[in-house]
Amino acid sequence: MTKNTQTLEYNKETGQITICKYDEGFLSSSNDVTTAVMTLALEKLYDDYGLGIGDEVVITKKKSLDKVTKFEVKK
Repeated sequence: MTKNTQTLEYNKETGQITICKYDEGFLSSSNDVTTAVMTLALEKLYDDYGLGIGDEVVITKKKSLDKVTKFEVKK
């Protein structure tokens, strides 16, 4: 029986978000989904804050706890 695993990974060096498939612990395929993920995230952000076309949002990245990143969103 083979163990297949699928992960969603972010590579900080390349800036890519990928869906990676592993077979028996070895990478068998990798698909770049950066554009799709960013588009969906922005659409959700705009929906959550009731923003429309032409509206702007300011996102400030703040470091708080060790290895925890907080994003502050201002409308």
